[in-house]
Amino acid sequence: MGYKIEGEKVEAIFKIRLNRFQALVDIDGKEEIVHVPNTGRLKELLIPNTKVFLIKSNNELRKTKYSLMFVEKKKKLICINSSLANRVLEEEMRSGRIHLGYGDIKREVTFGNSKFDFCINGDNKTFIEVKCATYEDNNVAKFPDAPTERGRRHIEELISIKNMGMDSKIIFIAFMDYASYFVPFKEIDEKFYECILKAYRSGVDIKCYRCNISLDEISIKDEIPVVLDIDNHYQ
Repeated sequence: MGYKIEGEKVEAIFKIRLNRFQALVDIDGKEEIVHVPNTGRLKELLIPNTKVFLIKSNNELRKTKYSLMFVEKKKKLICINSSLANRVLEEEMRSGRIHLGYGDIKREVTFGNSKFDFCINGDNKTFIEVKCATYEDNNVAKFPDAPTERGRRHIEELISIKNMGMDSKIIFIAFMDYASYFVPFKEIDEKFYECILKAYRSGVDIKCYRCNISLDEISIKDEIPVVLDIDNHYQ
């Protein structure tokens, strides 16, 4: 069991990305502008004539009828809706399939100057920040696919939390089932990479989970190694 994907699924052919939030697709010979629920670059996924799958909205007030949810790559599905990573992890934590701490799970908790995705309130608080990895190259999942100042700020705050004696975790959710390991995308954002190294050396727990992806459900498949450089990796 995993996170259920509701709504009617529609197959389409990707044509072109119009801006950060919209793309043009072909549905049975008819062009349609659709919502893109991911502000990343996605250049390795959103390639002209690639098969994609949309979710049809029942909201008549929306400007677009569809959201672009899945992209087919290597005859596999990759989910590009980055906001679902939190929901997938929450489903797994609350069901007990993934254990990241003891206590009540709270969403969207502010600490310092940042709002974190989760806080587990137990004897010792655990702050969790979730990042969604949709970029894949040679079976390696990577994040980010664009520079992320917000991501760097979150990591610095997690380091501060760890230094205060509380627990902090960075969880990467790879929205694909075939990635063999995860690396921070140093070539895209070297400052983010350095922040990850600093977090690791400070004792922040860093994990990555790959997911089973279907049109109707996303669930965590298993944990994969996080590789920080060619000579240093850990699970």
